[in-house]
Amino acid sequence: MAHDPIAALSREQLAQLAREYMLAAQFNSRTGYAALAINHGGEVYKEVAIDNWMAASPVYTRRMQRAMKLRGTSDVETILKGLQLECGFSHQYFDTRFKMVGDEEGEFWLPSCGPLLETEPRGEEAVRVMCHDIEDPTFDATAVATNPRAQVRPIHRPPRTSAEQSPHCHWRVAISADAEPVVERDITRVMAATHLAALQIGRAANTEPGGWEYYDVPLIEQMHLERFSQSALTVICKELALQLHLLVQSLGLAVQQRYGEAAARAVAEFQMVGSAWVTSERLARWLGLQDGGVDAIARVLRIHPAFKPDEYFNMAVTEVGDRLRITLGDCPAACEERPLGWYPLLRLGGEVPGLEALVQGVDPRARLVPAPGGEAAWDILIGEMRVEEPMAVQIAKGTLAYRTQLQNHIQLLEVV
Repeated sequence: MAHDPIAALSREQLAQLAREYMLAAQFNSRTGYAALAINHGGEVYKEVAIDNWMAASPVYTRRMQRAMKLRGTSDVETILKGLQLECGFSHQYFDTRFKMVGDEEGEFWLPSCGPLLETEPRGEEAVRVMCHDIEDPTFDATAVATNPRAQVRPIHRPPRTSAEQSPHCHWRVAISADAEPVVERDITRVMAATHLAALQIGRAANTEPGGWEYYDVPLIEQMHLERFSQSALTVICKELALQLHLLVQSLGLAVQQRYGEAAARAVAEFQMVGSAWVTSERLARWLGLQDGGVDAIARVLRIHPAFKPDEYFNMAVTEVGDRLRITLGDCPAACEERPLGWYPLLRLGGEVPGLEALVQGVDPRARLVPAPGGEAAWDILIGEMRVEEPMAVQIAKGTLAYRTQLQNHIQLLEVV
């Protein structure tokens, strides 16, 4: 395989990048569901969101279990470990704690929940839709990846009785032999059959010492990614990027089944414009590249989750004179049976607003023009005028997730 820019990062950088990838999942949700409401009405949000997460989460949960050896001494421990390493519980945006309270019983609780703080101003009904209607089936769908008789049930959950109530919610996870087993939906089986779901991600040798190679130790209460080794964090970053794309594709599938392919493409495009822009902006800030320019765009493109993992995408970023060229080659992403997600948006020819938004998140003066010789190649030019932020970007920037300043845990880099 060609040089992998993710694998070249340090252990400290990878822990930071993984948290940014987790936040990118939140931007995906906010912009994707906003497009759904704009195009089809807010009342469809609940059903589509349930399908979205139920289709993807069992698939990527099993992948992370294998990749990081999450299997614990019980199925409940395995479920809780999986929740600690999934984009749906983005670290720090969700402040989540976990513990075992018996052989087949555990709990998790959130001293602070970012989505709740964003949703409460919209009223109690919006809180109930998120914390009751959507969480009940989707939590069980995540657990079914480990045991079909696993149940995730609230000890307490919002609406809160006061703004001071903490934790924001508290949940019990248990295996019940008498429970009706959860049956995976057809939409889950469709996602499990994709090239993305079956992707093989290798594990390279460490480039620095220290950290856990796998999460094959007992459950810890609060997960900080700095506990893992450089090699393990490379795998975690790639699996998190893969989670993002499974969720993007499953949202597209849920929309396509209800409204058709053109509707799914419209939602995906709006989602990519908003999420890719703000993720680029955050990554550029993380890299200290706020001044923009083609070099900054190149560095962000090489680590942006829109084109990760490298095992699934084949994107080359090269300098051609005074401009930057992006070229997409043959890869598993180009071979999916269903044209869902972001990748098909880049192979249609003509305008590519999602890709242009990605580079404009680094430098709002950037423009894309088709490169000579192929429809899957574009040149990036830096102009004089800054573009105005599209509505999708404004929506993403209006979230608590966008304002979240991630904290590092440098002291854990010495864990062996």
